[in-house]
Amino acid sequence: MRICSALIVACAVASWAPVSPAAADDQTIQAVLTLNGFNNSNISTAFKTTDVFDAVHSCSAGSTGGCTASNSYGSPPKNVGNILCLPSNLIYTVTSGCQAILTAGSTQNCKGNPIQGWCGSNANVTASCAWRTNNNKNTTPWNWTLNFANGIITVDCSNSNYQGYTP
Repeated sequence: MRICSALIVACAVASWAPVSPAAADDQTIQAVLTLNGFNNSNISTAFKTTDVFDAVHSCSAGSTGGCTASNSYGSPPKNVGNILCLPSNLIYTVTSGCQAILTAGSTQNCKGNPIQGWCGSNANVTASCAWRTNNNKNTTPWNWTLNFANGIITVDCSNSNYQGYTP
């Protein structure tokens, strides 16, 4: 009887254990923000998938010079919208390479970015389209790199493990 009772208690305790937030076979999507040469806690980045119940995942640079918003998803691929929020009074330029990524697909009737306009009254740098992750389990980062030189901030962006924009 004692062995049976101990087994029941052990099973009950095990069922109360917290569940891991991400299974090993999930795909992790990230928005990575890096500030070089300056700090500004009013700069943030965010992403959202087109999944019906997905929330916006965001982070602010704070005083550390960067941040990473991250979330894991089962069943890749996912359609993802990415955005960079900047204070409206900030002077910045976007590199030509980044601009090409941001506008890719916009003239081909792509699936729109589900997070467009999330920055509110702040200026935003937004991918015109949702981008589709690869159908694998590798981490999928969207990188925003801001460099300060000669009084101007240059915004660069890159991504990896994406198929491209979503038509």
